[in-house]
Amino acid sequence: MLGHAVSLFQHDGKLQYIVMTFPISLAEIMGIHSFRPHVMPPIWSPLRQDTLFHPSSLLLEQTSVLRPEHSSSRHDTLNASMPFILPDGFSVPEPTPLPAVTEESEPKDAAPHIERQLRAMRNSAGFRLIADSTLLLQACQLDMDFPPTRQDYVRQQLTTLLTQTSDKALDPDALQITFSNDDRPAVDDSGHEHYSVSLSLTDVALASFEPAHFQALSRSTLADISLCEDTPALTTARMFKLIGELPLKRNYNAVLQTFRTRHEAAWRTLSRLAFLDNLARQLNHRHISRDGYWLTLDALGLDRFPAATDTLSMSGRGEKSEVRALMLNGKQVPEIFQISSKTTSHCFIHILGAKGNVIEYISDDPRQMSRRLLAAMNASGLYGQVFLSLEQHAGIVVEAPLIEGDLFTAVTQASFAGLLADSHARSTLDLLRPVARGLALAGAADLLQTQPSILEQIPVASKMAGQVMASYLQENHTLTINPEHVFIAYRPGYSSTPLGNPRLPPTSVHTPDPRPISLSEALISNYRVDHPAGYIDHGGSTVVFFDPTGQGDSEQGQVLDISPQALEDYITAFDFLTWMTQRIHDFWDQQRTAIEQAFRTTFINQALISLKRGSLTRGTFDLLVDTLAHPAPHNWRSLGFFVQGALIDAMQQQYTGLLVLEQPGSPNVLYQAGHADAFIEFADDTALKLHLSRATASPEWRETVMRYVPRRHHQRLDYLLKLWGGTQAPNPPVSILRPWIDALYNPDTRQAMNHSLCEKRLEDTPFAFLHRLLKQNALDDAEDQIVTSTQVTLADWTDRLQQLQRLLVPMSLLLTPALVASLATEIGITSLAIAATHLPGSRYAEKNQALLATLTLGLLQLAPHTPRMLRSLSRIVKPAVSSSQTVAITLDRAFGTRPLRRQFVTPRQTRLEKFFHTDALLKRWTVSTAVSSNLLQVHAWKLGKRFLLWTSDRGQARTLVVSSHGYYTPWSRTVKIPNGTEIRTYAPHGYELVDPKLHRVVNKNARPFALSNTAVHSVMQPTPLEPLLLTDKLIAGTSLPGRLKNYSLSKFQTTTSESYDEIASVVGNSRASPLRGWLPPTPMDVLTVRNRFGMPPPSLADLFESLSIQGIHYDRILLVHCRCAAISALMNRSPVYHAPTASSVIANMA
Repeated sequence: MLGHAVSLFQHDGKLQYIVMTFPISLAEIMGIHSFRPHVMPPIWSPLRQDTLFHPSSLLLEQTSVLRPEHSSSRHDTLNASMPFILPDGFSVPEPTPLPAVTEESEPKDAAPHIERQLRAMRNSAGFRLIADSTLLLQACQLDMDFPPTRQDYVRQQLTTLLTQTSDKALDPDALQITFSNDDRPAVDDSGHEHYSVSLSLTDVALASFEPAHFQALSRSTLADISLCEDTPALTTARMFKLIGELPLKRNYNAVLQTFRTRHEAAWRTLSRLAFLDNLARQLNHRHISRDGYWLTLDALGLDRFPAATDTLSMSGRGEKSEVRALMLNGKQVPEIFQISSKTTSHCFIHILGAKGNVIEYISDDPRQMSRRLLAAMNASGLYGQVFLSLEQHAGIVVEAPLIEGDLFTAVTQASFAGLLADSHARSTLDLLRPVARGLALAGAADLLQTQPSILEQIPVASKMAGQVMASYLQENHTLTINPEHVFIAYRPGYSSTPLGNPRLPPTSVHTPDPRPISLSEALISNYRVDHPAGYIDHGGSTVVFFDPTGQGDSEQGQVLDISPQALEDYITAFDFLTWMTQRIHDFWDQQRTAIEQAFRTTFINQALISLKRGSLTRGTFDLLVDTLAHPAPHNWRSLGFFVQGALIDAMQQQYTGLLVLEQPGSPNVLYQAGHADAFIEFADDTALKLHLSRATASPEWRETVMRYVPRRHHQRLDYLLKLWGGTQAPNPPVSILRPWIDALYNPDTRQAMNHSLCEKRLEDTPFAFLHRLLKQNALDDAEDQIVTSTQVTLADWTDRLQQLQRLLVPMSLLLTPALVASLATEIGITSLAIAATHLPGSRYAEKNQALLATLTLGLLQLAPHTPRMLRSLSRIVKPAVSSSQTVAITLDRAFGTRPLRRQFVTPRQTRLEKFFHTDALLKRWTVSTAVSSNLLQVHAWKLGKRFLLWTSDRGQARTLVVSSHGYYTPWSRTVKIPNGTEIRTYAPHGYELVDPKLHRVVNKNARPFALSNTAVHSVMQPTPLEPLLLTDKLIAGTSLPGRLKNYSLSKFQTTTSESYDEIASVVGNSRASPLRGWLPPTPMDVLTVRNRFGMPPPSLADLFESLSIQGIHYDRILLVHCRCAAISALMNRSPVYHAPTASSVIANMA
């Protein structure tokens, strides 16, 4: 068996080669060749090697930037215990701990040396193309998936095989097999013959990649002995057989093919980037002429050096150049090509990864080009492996054909084809060389970079106000000083003289606030010059002064010759809110690309850091990279929280920087913009809420969330997030008697206690969504922070009316005109409060104040209940603050208000039924009482939206009892008594009625005061009142015959007094059978008033109209309610009436 070595040279214009023959058996086994290919030095890849740092705060937590002299084992900088993820089927051996860096082993200038290298790479032309781009992540993917060398792959497979066969961890490099051949010895360079050779198991397995060499080993004599003393059963013959059965070459080629399929596009882009960056460096170092530089760009389809990463992935060719490749025996030599000009025949030979000058010559002869390309290949010393791959005993044909289409597509295909076709046992083909510079640039990326410069350009109200006022000082007063150091304040005088006298004191006294404010604050707050009221301040005035310290000390400041009134006129005329709004729109629209790129940069850096720290798995990292490379907005959804603003506003959905990426078949990913742990993987919504429950307990997490929320929601959302995290108990309900109504006043609290989230699908990229979110937040903050002239005017008039109201209220108790004026003033205050709600901004306080003022004005019609309802409203506007210490609550306690509601309201089965003899269809439900099992069923009929009519199952009674509160106001009119109906009242007009109890009224134990019909008004004798006082006005509230005062009605029933069960019992008892020993009762129905939020209280006219519309008629209607004036009841000035007792009609009442 013979071996051959090839040497190429040119002779007479033809390519010649010399073939040297030698025995292939031991010669090939020992690796003895007369031609030894050049072995290039190891590539410095910052993403793939160890990093040893000198202690330097600037270099901590950097990406894997290192120096080439360190070892090539793959360790991660941020997490040295866990290397980057390797491709499937290959596992790295246990990492050895890095030696401690001492002063002797690490020079003092190591950190500056690394910093210089980083600075040089970051200043290179190609760095800005890969930094902050998806290509950076794709480079990391490529680096992590880069296949191991053939030796490493074989060593790993043998280690696994030895472990399976011997159950011990054996080193394949330490175990050897001895081969001998007595007929064909090998001769080394010194001329000595060798008849035997010992090879490690790794070398034997590498020989299996070349079938001819492995067959030569199989024909040699094998010493069949034990490989190791600890494993006598594992002999050399058995191991050689097992190695021969391993499909090493097929499996390794599959690994390479998988890598090519996944990363061929990224490989082409990175090699193109590396070439462009090297081309720019060659131009700067004058290793290529400027004409060659522009011609090379034309060959890549570029007219200038690319400024965007997207240009790298584009393909194309220019019209001024042509590209040729070098081919040996029809196979393209990878990574070498020639670019020539079509007009001048200037040729430039480029070799990817090579250093030095670019070879330049002039020729249009294809044969001359072939020779030049071959000479450049030989001179580079990088293509020894190409010679070994040539077929033996065959002529070699050198060609330089034109490359049609994209240059780097052809270069990439040639590189992978050469790698897959290489089968030499000692292969030195380096696939990493074309992209080495690209990976080095990726390793120089600063993941923990400082804040982007765009942050300093964001328009803020305080900063923009300073610019406006600085321009004012410059243009109007020729002053170039900082407006933050110019203050305006009121200086009190040396004495004061009060106005008025003890008999006629001043109605209003006001003292100006002496606190100074800067000009910027004055513009934001729409400053007005303040003056004293109610007294004369001798020597007092408003001054503008300059304080270099910025503290606003008027004693140390220098008074400026600036009129405060002129300053007020300028601020009033300058619409700062409109100006500021336009500036915000201009900035966020013009800088949209830069802002979205800043978000994208942060996303990329956080993804890499999360991967390095182990908080992000490789599969999820690949999903993020694919999402960036191929945007799919419908896979993203934004998470938000429910926040309640004002009471009259609907609950708002406040979205934050929490984004969820969903991909079918993959775990969901939560992106927390701006957080240290930016990416969180979770399986379902339960796991997401569990994470949020833990995260919301962290003050740092809540503070970061607030950066994506307008200031108007900071306080409320912080409270809600504390409820989420269980670090704070909910505030007490606004009503202790009815805690379930807290869901109406604070619905966001219940949503937080239930861990409810709002979400929406994104219509654009996450970065565009964050841009719109922060832009809207900036507009909202400006509207909330900046005071307008209209707001100042409304506040001034509100103060005046409130001062007038304080003067009118005492007089309104005695004088009717003052009462009317007070009501008119209250209407004015309410109107101003409503107008204030339409000002720019959220205006939550103004809306609550408007609601309070409106209800206060309307509740004058509910005088008996006004104090209690005012207290409730005050609790709504200012919720009670718990004085107890805040304690953590659990999820079980979070639903503590639900059982309280179930205690008061039982489920009802409402049906639509015909009301007895009428044609009216009314909703009803049946009430079951626990008083007696023999009572009749009682139905509650919904009479419109404001009344409940209680009847028995036997039918409608002829008498109706109206049980409610009642009152009248000065503007209450009269109502006509229905024909054929007798109205009985239980108290005189103007009196409060002490509750006579419903069962006493039905049993006729309580005697009515008077009766009225369409004809007369009469008193039920006897009466405790004086006969002279018994007038028609006292009986009916009016002297008009057939009419009655139109009293307002409200609900009387509570959970403890006259409950619905008691009403059902009374109605059932009124229909009791006389066979049970009771006296014959008088059947009666009962009507009650329903509470309906936001609806005005009903009146007697509404009651009569509701009965008439449904065709329901009663012969007698008993009005059991107060008949007092609302204002008198409010002042506790109404007389009280007790209904006298009459003889009982039903003697045996259950």
